[in-house]
Amino acid sequence: MLRRIMAPVCAGVFLLATSFTIADAAEVALKTQTALPKHHDLSKSFIALFIEKLNQAGKGVVRIDYIGGPEVTPVDKAAPALQRGVFDILHTPAAYHVGIIPQGMALMATNLTPSEYRANGAIDMLAPHWEKKLNARILGIGETGAQFYLYTVKKPAIKNGVVDLTGFKMRTTGAYRPLLQALNATTVQIPAGEVYTGLERGVVDGFGWPTVGLNALGLGKVTKYRIDPPFYHLANVVLINLDKWKSLPKPAQDILSKVALEYEQASIKYISDAGKADMAGVEKSGVQAFKMDEKGRKKYLELAYDAMWKRAGAKIPPEELKALRAKLYKPE
Repeated sequence: MLRRIMAPVCAGVFLLATSFTIADAAEVALKTQTALPKHHDLSKSFIALFIEKLNQAGKGVVRIDYIGGPEVTPVDKAAPALQRGVFDILHTPAAYHVGIIPQGMALMATNLTPSEYRANGAIDMLAPHWEKKLNARILGIGETGAQFYLYTVKKPAIKNGVVDLTGFKMRTTGAYRPLLQALNATTVQIPAGEVYTGLERGVVDGFGWPTVGLNALGLGKVTKYRIDPPFYHLANVVLINLDKWKSLPKPAQDILSKVALEYEQASIKYISDAGKADMAGVEKSGVQAFKMDEKGRKKYLELAYDAMWKRAGAKIPPEELKALRAKLYKPE
Protein backbone atom coordinates (compact mmCIF):
# COMPACT_ATOMS: atom_id res chain seq x y z
CA MET A 1 0.00 0.00 0.00
CA LEU A 2 2.77 2.44 1.01
CA ARG A 3 4.65 1.50 -2.15
CA ARG A 4 1.58 2.35 -4.29
CA ILE A 5 1.22 5.75 -2.59
CA MET A 6 4.92 6.67 -2.78
CA ALA A 7 5.40 5.71 -6.43
CA PRO A 8 3.39 8.59 -7.93
CA VAL A 9 4.82 11.01 -5.33
CA CYS A 10 8.39 10.06 -6.27
CA ALA A 11 7.51 10.29 -9.94
CA GLY A 12 6.06 13.74 -9.40
CA VAL A 13 9.14 14.91 -7.52
CA PHE A 14 11.36 13.54 -10.31
CA LEU A 15 9.33 15.30 -13.00
CA LEU A 16 9.38 18.55 -11.03
CA ALA A 17 13.13 18.38 -10.57
CA THR A 18 13.61 17.52 -14.22
CA SER A 19 11.45 20.46 -15.33
CA PHE A 20 13.54 22.85 -13.23
CA THR A 21 16.72 21.42 -14.72
CA ILE A 22 15.42 21.86 -18.24
CA ALA A 23 14.23 25.40 -17.52
CA ASP A 24 17.54 26.35 -15.95
CA ALA A 25 19.51 24.89 -18.86
CA ALA A 26 17.34 26.58 -21.49
CA GLU A 27 18.76 30.07 -20.89
CA VAL A 28 22.53 30.31 -20.61
CA ALA A 29 23.84 33.08 -18.33
CA LEU A 30 27.17 34.69 -19.23
CA LYS A 31 29.09 36.72 -16.65
CA THR A 32 30.46 39.86 -18.26
CA GLN A 33 32.91 42.58 -17.21
CA THR A 34 34.10 45.86 -18.70
CA ALA A 35 37.73 46.91 -18.37
CA LEU A 36 36.59 50.51 -17.94
CA PRO A 37 34.18 51.82 -15.27
CA LYS A 38 30.46 51.46 -15.87
CA HIS A 39 29.94 55.24 -16.19
CA HIS A 40 32.62 55.63 -18.90
CA ASP A 41 31.20 56.51 -22.35
CA LEU A 42 32.81 53.43 -23.88
CA SER A 43 31.30 51.10 -21.28
CA LYS A 44 27.93 52.82 -21.60
CA SER A 45 27.97 52.12 -25.35
CA PHE A 46 28.72 48.43 -24.76
CA ILE A 47 26.05 48.08 -22.07
CA ALA A 48 23.35 49.81 -24.13
CA LEU A 49 24.13 48.34 -27.53
CA PHE A 50 25.40 44.87 -26.68
CA ILE A 51 24.27 43.75 -23.23
CA GLU A 52 20.77 45.24 -23.33
CA LYS A 53 20.19 44.25 -26.96
CA LEU A 54 21.47 40.73 -26.33
CA ASN A 55 19.22 40.29 -23.33
CA GLN A 56 16.22 41.30 -25.45
CA ALA A 57 17.12 39.11 -28.41
CA GLY A 58 18.26 36.15 -26.35
CA LYS A 59 15.32 35.69 -24.00
CA GLY A 60 14.99 32.04 -23.10
CA VAL A 61 18.26 31.17 -24.88
CA VAL A 62 21.14 33.31 -23.62
CA ARG A 63 21.56 36.33 -21.37
CA ILE A 64 24.38 38.50 -20.05
CA ASP A 65 24.81 39.25 -16.36
CA TYR A 66 26.96 42.38 -16.00
CA ILE A 67 29.22 42.00 -12.96
CA GLY A 68 31.01 45.37 -13.11
CA GLY A 69 34.20 47.09 -14.23
CA PRO A 70 37.77 47.34 -12.91
CA GLU A 71 36.52 47.32 -9.33
CA VAL A 72 35.79 43.62 -9.90
CA THR A 73 39.00 42.70 -11.73
CA PRO A 74 41.73 45.35 -12.22
CA VAL A 75 42.53 46.39 -15.79
CA ASP A 76 45.89 44.63 -15.94
CA LYS A 77 44.40 41.36 -14.69
CA ALA A 78 41.14 41.34 -16.68
CA ALA A 79 42.40 39.59 -19.84
CA PRO A 80 44.21 36.81 -17.91
CA ALA A 81 41.06 36.37 -15.77
CA LEU A 82 38.98 35.89 -18.93
CA GLN A 83 41.58 33.40 -20.16
CA ARG A 84 41.11 31.34 -16.98
CA GLY A 85 37.32 31.52 -17.21
CA VAL A 86 36.82 33.67 -14.09
CA PHE A 87 34.08 35.36 -16.14
CA ASP A 88 32.81 34.71 -19.66
CA ILE A 89 32.89 37.96 -21.67
CA LEU A 90 35.23 40.96 -21.47
CA HIS A 91 34.85 44.37 -23.12
CA THR A 92 38.29 45.99 -23.25
CA PRO A 93 40.46 48.29 -25.35
CA ALA A 94 42.79 46.11 -27.42
CA ALA A 95 45.58 48.44 -26.30
CA TYR A 96 45.27 47.08 -22.75
CA HIS A 97 46.75 43.71 -23.65
CA VAL A 98 49.15 44.41 -26.54
CA GLY A 99 51.90 43.04 -24.30
CA ILE A 100 50.23 39.65 -24.74
CA ILE A 101 48.85 40.17 -28.25
CA PRO A 102 50.81 42.85 -30.16
CA GLN A 103 48.45 42.41 -33.11
CA GLY A 104 46.07 44.62 -31.11
CA MET A 105 48.19 47.57 -32.27
CA ALA A 106 47.11 46.83 -35.81
CA LEU A 107 43.48 47.41 -34.80
CA MET A 108 44.42 50.89 -33.59
CA ALA A 109 46.51 51.66 -36.66
CA THR A 110 43.66 51.05 -39.07
CA ASN A 111 41.76 53.73 -40.94
CA LEU A 112 39.08 51.34 -42.16
CA THR A 113 35.77 50.36 -40.56
CA PRO A 114 35.19 46.94 -38.93
CA SER A 115 32.81 45.98 -41.74
CA GLU A 116 35.53 46.76 -44.31
CA TYR A 117 38.23 44.72 -42.61
CA ARG A 118 35.84 41.90 -41.80
CA ALA A 119 35.02 41.69 -45.50
CA ASN A 120 38.67 41.60 -46.61
CA GLY A 121 39.66 38.86 -44.16
CA ALA A 122 41.67 40.87 -41.60
CA ILE A 123 39.63 39.53 -38.67
CA ASP A 124 40.28 35.98 -39.85
CA MET A 125 44.01 36.75 -39.71
CA LEU A 126 43.82 38.33 -36.27
CA ALA A 127 41.43 35.96 -34.47
CA PRO A 128 43.83 33.00 -34.03
CA HIS A 129 46.18 35.16 -31.93
CA TRP A 130 43.44 35.82 -29.34
CA GLU A 131 42.39 32.18 -29.42
CA LYS A 132 45.93 30.88 -28.91
CA LYS A 133 47.28 33.45 -26.44
CA LEU A 134 44.17 34.39 -24.47
CA ASN A 135 41.86 31.42 -25.01
CA ALA A 136 39.33 33.94 -26.31
CA ARG A 137 37.16 34.42 -29.37
CA ILE A 138 36.59 37.90 -30.81
CA LEU A 139 32.84 38.55 -30.88
CA GLY A 140 32.98 42.17 -31.97
CA ILE A 141 35.07 45.33 -32.21
CA GLY A 142 33.22 48.38 -30.98
CA GLU A 143 33.37 52.12 -30.48
CA THR A 144 35.65 52.53 -33.50
CA GLY A 145 34.05 55.92 -34.13
CA ALA A 146 36.32 57.27 -31.38
CA GLN A 147 39.75 58.53 -32.38
CA PHE A 148 42.55 60.36 -30.57
CA TYR A 149 43.76 63.94 -30.25
CA LEU A 150 46.85 65.56 -28.78
CA TYR A 151 46.23 68.49 -26.41
CA THR A 152 48.68 71.11 -25.15
CA VAL A 153 48.77 74.01 -22.69
CA LYS A 154 50.91 76.18 -24.99
CA LYS A 155 50.91 76.83 -28.71
CA PRO A 156 53.06 74.37 -30.65
CA ALA A 157 55.40 75.29 -33.49
CA ILE A 158 55.21 74.19 -37.11
CA LYS A 159 58.27 72.63 -38.73
CA ASN A 160 58.28 71.58 -42.37
CA GLY A 161 54.52 72.01 -42.41
CA VAL A 162 53.89 69.68 -39.46
CA VAL A 163 53.36 70.40 -35.78
CA ASP A 164 56.61 70.16 -33.81
CA LEU A 165 56.62 69.35 -30.08
CA THR A 166 60.30 69.87 -29.35
CA GLY A 167 60.59 71.02 -25.74
CA PHE A 168 57.10 69.75 -24.82
CA LYS A 169 56.73 67.27 -21.97
CA MET A 170 53.78 65.12 -23.02
CA ARG A 171 51.93 62.60 -20.88
CA THR A 172 51.86 59.36 -22.79
CA THR A 173 50.66 55.77 -22.96
CA GLY A 174 51.54 53.11 -25.51
CA ALA A 175 48.82 54.49 -27.78
CA TYR A 176 50.47 57.91 -28.14
CA ARG A 177 54.18 57.27 -27.60
CA PRO A 178 55.07 56.43 -31.24
CA LEU A 179 53.57 59.66 -32.59
CA LEU A 180 54.86 61.85 -29.74
CA GLN A 181 58.37 60.60 -30.29
CA ALA A 182 58.04 61.24 -34.03
CA LEU A 183 57.04 64.83 -33.18
CA ASN A 184 60.15 65.24 -30.96
CA ALA A 185 58.25 65.45 -27.67
CA THR A 186 59.66 64.32 -24.32
CA THR A 187 57.32 61.59 -23.07
CA VAL A 188 56.24 61.36 -19.43
CA GLN A 189 54.26 58.46 -17.98
CA ILE A 190 51.82 59.40 -15.23
CA PRO A 191 48.41 57.90 -14.32
CA ALA A 192 45.36 59.29 -16.12
CA GLY A 193 44.00 60.53 -12.79
CA GLU A 194 47.05 62.77 -12.32
CA VAL A 195 46.91 64.54 -15.70
CA TYR A 196 44.89 67.50 -14.36
CA THR A 197 47.32 68.30 -11.53
CA GLY A 198 50.27 67.48 -13.81
CA LEU A 199 49.13 70.19 -16.21
CA GLU A 200 48.50 72.66 -13.39
CA ARG A 201 51.96 72.13 -11.90
CA GLY A 202 53.87 72.01 -15.17
CA VAL A 203 54.85 68.36 -14.83
CA VAL A 204 53.49 67.92 -18.36
CA ASP A 205 52.67 70.38 -21.14
CA GLY A 206 50.11 68.19 -22.85
CA PHE A 207 48.66 64.75 -23.36
CA GLY A 208 46.84 62.46 -25.75
CA TRP A 209 43.19 61.54 -25.22
CA PRO A 210 40.33 59.79 -27.02
CA THR A 211 37.61 61.91 -28.59
CA VAL A 212 35.33 61.09 -25.64
CA GLY A 213 35.58 61.64 -21.91
CA LEU A 214 37.74 64.77 -21.80
CA ASN A 215 35.05 67.24 -20.79
CA ALA A 216 33.69 64.99 -18.03
CA LEU A 217 37.09 65.10 -16.32
CA GLY A 218 37.33 68.88 -16.58
CA LEU A 219 40.60 68.74 -18.51
CA GLY A 220 39.39 71.44 -20.87
CA LYS A 221 39.84 73.95 -18.05
CA VAL A 222 43.61 73.44 -17.97
CA THR A 223 44.17 72.92 -21.71
CA LYS A 224 44.60 75.55 -24.44
CA TYR A 225 45.06 73.75 -27.76
CA ARG A 226 43.74 70.66 -29.51
CA ILE A 227 45.95 69.54 -32.38
CA ASP A 228 43.86 68.65 -35.45
CA PRO A 229 43.24 66.23 -37.09
CA PRO A 230 42.42 63.19 -34.92
CA PHE A 231 44.34 59.97 -35.58
CA TYR A 232 44.08 56.19 -35.10
CA HIS A 233 40.82 54.49 -34.19
CA LEU A 234 39.81 53.15 -30.83
CA ALA A 235 39.28 49.40 -30.85
CA ASN A 236 37.36 47.86 -27.98
CA VAL A 237 37.29 44.13 -28.41
CA VAL A 238 34.43 42.04 -27.04
CA LEU A 239 35.99 38.72 -26.12
CA ILE A 240 34.35 35.51 -24.97
CA ASN A 241 36.25 32.72 -23.25
CA LEU A 242 36.88 30.15 -25.99
CA ASP A 243 35.94 27.15 -23.85
CA LYS A 244 32.67 28.83 -22.90
CA TRP A 245 31.97 29.65 -26.55
CA LYS A 246 32.50 26.04 -27.63
CA SER A 247 30.17 24.83 -24.88
CA LEU A 248 27.27 27.06 -25.99
CA PRO A 249 24.37 25.62 -27.98
CA LYS A 250 24.23 26.77 -31.60
CA PRO A 251 21.20 29.06 -31.08
CA ALA A 252 23.09 30.95 -28.35
CA GLN A 253 26.17 31.29 -30.55
CA ASP A 254 24.05 32.60 -33.43
CA ILE A 255 22.36 35.25 -31.27
CA LEU A 256 25.69 36.40 -29.80
CA SER A 257 27.24 36.69 -33.26
CA LYS A 258 24.26 38.59 -34.71
CA VAL A 259 24.03 41.07 -31.85
CA ALA A 260 27.82 41.58 -31.91
CA LEU A 261 27.75 42.61 -35.58
CA GLU A 262 24.84 44.98 -34.96
CA TYR A 263 26.70 46.45 -31.98
CA GLU A 264 29.83 47.04 -34.08
CA GLN A 265 27.88 49.23 -36.47
CA ALA A 266 25.61 50.97 -33.95
CA SER A 267 28.50 51.82 -31.63
CA ILE A 268 30.22 53.88 -34.36
CA LYS A 269 27.43 56.46 -34.37
CA TYR A 270 26.85 56.21 -30.62
CA ILE A 271 30.43 57.07 -29.78
CA SER A 272 30.74 59.65 -32.57
CA ASP A 273 27.71 61.48 -31.17
CA ALA A 274 29.16 61.26 -27.65
CA GLY A 275 32.42 62.68 -29.00
CA LYS A 276 30.66 65.66 -30.60
CA ALA A 277 28.86 66.45 -27.36
CA ASP A 278 32.11 66.11 -25.41
CA MET A 279 33.99 68.33 -27.87
CA ALA A 280 31.33 71.05 -27.61
CA GLY A 281 31.92 71.15 -23.86
CA VAL A 282 35.70 71.21 -24.33
CA GLU A 283 35.52 74.10 -26.79
CA LYS A 284 33.20 75.96 -24.45
CA SER A 285 36.00 75.75 -21.86
CA GLY A 286 38.19 77.73 -24.27
CA VAL A 287 40.22 75.01 -25.99
CA GLN A 288 41.22 76.11 -29.50
CA ALA A 289 41.84 73.94 -32.54
CA PHE A 290 45.43 74.09 -33.82
CA LYS A 291 45.35 73.21 -37.50
CA MET A 292 47.91 72.53 -40.19
CA ASP A 293 47.40 73.16 -43.89
CA GLU A 294 46.23 70.26 -46.06
CA LYS A 295 49.76 69.12 -46.91
CA GLY A 296 50.77 69.25 -43.25
CA ARG A 297 47.60 67.43 -42.19
CA LYS A 298 48.36 64.52 -44.52
CA LYS A 299 51.98 64.37 -43.39
CA TYR A 300 50.89 64.42 -39.74
CA LEU A 301 48.55 61.46 -40.27
CA GLU A 302 51.24 59.58 -42.19
CA LEU A 303 53.62 60.15 -39.27
CA ALA A 304 51.01 58.91 -36.81
CA TYR A 305 50.12 55.71 -38.67
CA ASP A 306 53.67 54.94 -39.74
CA ALA A 307 54.84 55.33 -36.14
CA MET A 308 52.24 52.86 -34.84
CA TRP A 309 52.91 50.33 -37.60
CA LYS A 310 56.63 50.64 -36.91
CA ARG A 311 56.00 49.97 -33.23
CA ALA A 312 53.87 46.96 -34.13
CA GLY A 313 56.68 45.75 -36.39
CA ALA A 314 58.97 45.38 -33.39
CA LYS A 315 56.68 42.59 -32.14
CA ILE A 316 55.03 41.15 -35.27
CA PRO A 317 56.92 39.11 -37.91
CA PRO A 318 57.61 41.16 -41.11
CA GLU A 319 55.48 39.09 -43.48
CA GLU A 320 52.51 39.09 -41.13
CA LEU A 321 52.88 42.83 -40.54
CA LYS A 322 52.93 43.49 -44.28
CA ALA A 323 49.79 41.40 -44.80
CA LEU A 324 47.94 43.05 -41.90
CA ARG A 325 48.86 46.55 -43.02
CA ALA A 326 47.61 45.83 -46.53
CA LYS A 327 44.24 44.78 -45.12
CA LEU A 328 43.88 47.40 -42.37
CA TYR A 329 45.42 50.60 -43.71
CA LYS A 330 44.59 52.51 -46.86
CA PRO A 331 46.89 55.49 -47.60
CA GLU A 332 45.10 58.73 -48.43
